[in-house]
Amino acid sequence: MNPYNGLLAMKFTLTIPSVQLPRAPSITLFSHSPSVTLFSHSPKMRVPFLSMLLQPRPLKKWTLIWALCFYLAFCMGCFFEFEQPRLDKETYIRFGADSPTYWEAVNYRSEHAENESLISFTGNLLGPVMIGKVLRTGLAVAFFNIFLFFLAVEIACTIPGMDRYLLVFLLVICSETAPALVTLNKEILVLLSTIIFVKYIYSEKRSLLLLGVVLVVSLFARWEQIGVILLFLFLRRKGSFFRRHPKAAIVSVIAFLTVAYTLIARLPGSGIGAFTQYTKGAHTIVKLNAIQANFGFPLVLAPKVIMDLMGELLRPWTFLAEFGYLGWGDIHSMIIIPLFSIALIILLVIAYRKGKLNPQRPLALLMIIYMVMTAVTPFVQPRYNYFVYVLLCLELARKDGPEEDALTSSATAMA
Repeated sequence: MNPYNGLLAMKFTLTIPSVQLPRAPSITLFSHSPSVTLFSHSPKMRVPFLSMLLQPRPLKKWTLIWALCFYLAFCMGCFFEFEQPRLDKETYIRFGADSPTYWEAVNYRSEHAENESLISFTGNLLGPVMIGKVLRTGLAVAFFNIFLFFLAVEIACTIPGMDRYLLVFLLVICSETAPALVTLNKEILVLLSTIIFVKYIYSEKRSLLLLGVVLVVSLFARWEQIGVILLFLFLRRKGSFFRRHPKAAIVSVIAFLTVAYTLIARLPGSGIGAFTQYTKGAHTIVKLNAIQANFGFPLVLAPKVIMDLMGELLRPWTFLAEFGYLGWGDIHSMIIIPLFSIALIILLVIAYRKGKLNPQRPLALLMIIYMVMTAVTPFVQPRYNYFVYVLLCLELARKDGPEEDALTSSATAMA
């Protein structure tokens, strides 16, 4: 036997060590897993609005985003078409409500360095004048207002159950929002303060710092808003009788305003007479104020609330006559305010049908108190209800919790 045959029949196994090719490192800004990434040991950063631009979303939501972009382009077009020429004294078209008045106050204080108070019983110029003095140009004010708008939306989206897209949609269909974004005005401050206050209301742990921010921003807008907020917090405090009986709270507010207005109106030099400048040429409001000044506020409450909600829609023939006289020179009074009233009424009807105007709900009680306190003023000013409009947007864009679902169901059943 050949010894080499057995040797050839043997099998030799040679183990070759495995070789793994290096993988390209993954790069991420936000690491939530224990896997090692390039920036896993660096501080986490959040780029504002980056998620809005990069996250996948349905076509419907992309359509709404692009619609918002076109809306902002439309607002800026209105700025260059109406507001900037007026600032350059080339035209006198009024696109923003009191923007001309605020810019005159800014220029006057810059030229004369007056130390007169910007806050008084008959008006509040603090917020707009401070913004105008700091930013100096209308274009800078427009960009600042748009920034405040997106800031307010981001704050609103931290409220549990808030639908970002529905909220933005409801806000931009309001005609008052367009001038609020591109003119020197109070409405953008009202929007911001309202959303921050609602954030405070729905916070599990209420922060005094957040409440302080609400009061400061409200002071820059309208000092009356601070009174409404403090009254609401008093009525809704823990253990309060009025918290358990919100209808009694509303009746108490009406009773207090009835007595207080009558007593103040009879005091010499009370300042209420200064408001009569807003009622020149009016008829109905003058008669209602006369009744109100004699403990008759409960009798005139309903018609005055309706007048504040509907504005120019209640007097179409007079409105058309004014339009024939003023033409397109006053876009705000002729177009924006009537469209705002239509949007406000539509949202009120929808909220009522959905059971969201039940005073047991905190925002519903806040809206009712605000409309009552607005009605006590001796003039009609529909745009003051922009505060109510923002509250309606927040209510309709927010998904209710279990307790609020029960309130809504009971209110709907009663309706």
